Parts: sequence; structure tokens; C-alpha cells
Amino acid sequence: VHVQLIAPYYATYGSTVVLHCNHSVPDAFLHKVEFMKDDKKILQYIKDRKPPFVEWRVDGANMEYLENGTTIKLKDVRFETSGSYSCQVSMTTPIYTEASEPVQMKVIVPQTENPKITFKKSMYVVGESLEANCTSSAAHPVPHLTWYINDKEVDITLVNHYPHTRQKDQLMSATAKLMIEVSALHAGENGYLEISCYSTIPGYPINEQYADVRKETVSVQIIPAPIVVTSSQSIARGWPMTALLCILCAMHKIIP
Repeated sequence: VHVQLIAPYYATYGSTVVLHCNHSVPDAFLHKVEFMKDDKKILQYIKDRKPPFVEWRVDGANMEYLENGTTIKLKDVRFETSGSYSCQVSMTTPIYTEASEPVQMKVIVPQTENPKITFKKSMYVVGESLEANCTSSAAHPVPHLTWYINDKEVDITLVNHYPHTRQKDQLMSATAKLMIEVSALHAGENGYLEISCYSTIPGYPINEQYADVRKETVSVQIIPAPIVVTSSQSIARGWPMTALLCILCAMHKIIP
């Protein structure tokens, strides 16, 4: 018997979520379908019972269900609706019950804007320290910030994550500071360093997908370090070649 709960991993705050219990039991042998949240029943359907449905309260949502007992709708979901959902199906012949794998669903408030990158200046000399801050817009849960330089992820040892900033309606924003010493390799051939900040929910993708992704990229001009010239080199550059030759000849006569 195949039983699978089809449900989203993420749901936007205030939206309607559809949960479908997909199973392979023929209708003639179907006895019961149940939906659970955090291992507690929220809906029970028994085909031959009158009425066939018994429902329980779902925190943070209003529940509706279809007549065949395999699909429910959670309307106007709130943060409390987040949790582990599953379903199970029972047969009459033979007497058998099979449960689905649970699906962890999270109610989120997506970001409304791209993250903001701020730094002291837009031009740096090779060897200088570059400091930049990235701040996400308010969301729930708090976004995770990741720095990239020229499309390569920055080592976490160069990043400092500040405490989250609480906003209204249980939303939070994140700020992370990047500190690097600028090198000639950063500039590349065009003389510019490209800094990107990714703001994601969650911090790492589930099934290679994020619930919410925002990105900001800025370019910083990199100037080569000035060439250090010694005093003797400076003097030599200030004299014509003929004058230098005369001085050397005179010194040769004085010093046998």
C-alpha cells in the first residue's frame, strides 16, 4: 500500500494551504483516512460512518475538507500552523493501516526587499582593509546572510554575524559584516571587485530549494598599490644621463 502526504514545505503567512493524502487503496476496501499534526489527529474520515467526519482544532488556521476525506485546506495560516503533518489510511480487507512520511511545514513571512550593502567608500587600494555590512529586510524566520566575492562564497572566518534585530509582528532582520584585505587578485582584469550578499530563508535549501531568496551586488574599484621609490632611485631619476656620466667620471679621477 502506497501512502504519501503531498504538502508544501513552506506556506506564506495568511495564505491557504492544501494537504492531499495520496494513496493506492481501492475505494471498495477503504475504511479510514486520518490527518495528523505533530502526531495528534486533526481530521478523521470513516467511510461507513454517519456523518463520516470528525475534526479537531488546528492552531492558527481554519480547516476545510473534501467529501472523499483525502484532501484538507488550511485557510489563513498563522505561525502556529507550522508543524509536522502526516496522514494514514486503513483498509477493511485485509485489516491494515499504512502511514505516510511526515512533512515539516513552516509558515513564513517573505522578505519584501533585497538586502542592503553599505561600506565606507567605493574605491580601495591593494593592501587596504575593506569592511562592508549587509542587512536583510524584515521577515520570519530571520533570513540567513551569505557573502560572495566574484561569485565565490566567502570563508566564514571573514564574516561576523550581529545579533538579530526584532521588528514588529514577530519579524526580524539580520546583519552580517565582511572584513577582507584587498589584494590584486580580487580586482581581476577589469580592476573591479564584485561583492554579493544573499539573504535566504532558510539558511540551507531543502530539496535544493529555498523558500525565499534575495540578492544584492555592488562593484568596488581596486587601485594598484603605489610603487615605493628609494632616495637613490629618486635622485637618479631627476638627473639627465649625461650629467650622471660626468659625475661618475669626476669621482673616478678623484678616487684612484
